[in-house]
Amino acid sequence: MTTIAPLTPEHFETVARWLSNPEINRWLSGDWRDRETTASTIAIAARNRKNRFYLVSHDATPCGLVALSEIDSADKTAMAWYLLGRLEFGRKGVTSAAVSELVKRAFKELELNSVYAWAMESNTASLQLLAKVGFKRAGRIRRSSCCDGRALDRIYFDIIPEDAAL
Repeated sequence: MTTIAPLTPEHFETVARWLSNPEINRWLSGDWRDRETTASTIAIAARNRKNRFYLVSHDATPCGLVALSEIDSADKTAMAWYLLGRLEFGRKGVTSAAVSELVKRAFKELELNSVYAWAMESNTASLQLLAKVGFKRAGRIRRSSCCDGRALDRIYFDIIPEDAAL
């Protein structure tokens, strides 16, 4: 069973290690990509009121992170992002279950009106995951991300409460 729980200090080091892995962070924004991340950096980001970080566990084993960033309480929007820190849990529906739960919390607990996410055009797994969870394609920003030395488009998605399985 996949669960998400608010990220606590005991897991900051683990999440920092995952975020420092180039195979994982290559798909993230420039804030995280191609960098070593420390537990202190995670602590600072987790304390920021515009962020909510959740540890993903599968059968009680920590294996990933889902997060809301850029939370705008006035406009009731946020950006969702996620990572699978333990790649052996891939292709088992763990991340999609976690993102689905994140979206439910965004709408029910934070009372947001809209959540958006983006994926690089070459990240097929993430593009499929967002569609599976119920996100709708909202647009494209051309050459807005760099991955492996190439400029790639970002494909944007959004979801509103009516789209989510609440």
